[in-house]
Amino acid sequence: MAVKTILTKERIRSLRLSDPARVNPDTSLAESIKAMRCAAIGCAVICEGRKVVGILTERDVLNTIVGADVDLRLPVREFMTSKPGTLHPEDTLAEAIRLMTVKGYRHIPLTDGEGHDAGVVCAKDIIEYIAEHFPAEVVNLPPRLHQVMRKREGG
Repeated sequence: MAVKTILTKERIRSLRLSDPARVNPDTSLAESIKAMRCAAIGCAVICEGRKVVGILTERDVLNTIVGADVDLRLPVREFMTSKPGTLHPEDTLAEAIRLMTVKGYRHIPLTDGEGHDAGVVCAKDIIEYIAEHFPAEVVNLPPRLHQVMRKREGG
């Protein structure tokens, strides 16, 4: 079966998903960043109770915090992306890839039907799935995707 066909049928829930750092909006920025480091993931899902209200990503930290005169004791709510785009674990990998490509996301919070936290899908999770399930396609890619070999390599 073609890669494209499988990605349009495979559900996000079938991935080995990364477990996100989870903090509430009143958690300090310093503690939120520490939680991301401890979880070894590039984001923290911000929840009020079980409801996802925001996300703080490594990109947010680099673009708005590093090098700025920011008080790390301030609550993460002042730095998070509010109302982030979310997906459901039953959505397809193709939908996750589309959202990541169109919006430039690398981490997408997952929610259930009521907006409650159901994890996070990372670009890394999808790449690992593709590399594991389609090794021949991945290994046989040219070093640059636009590159076309003029002649066959080998003996």
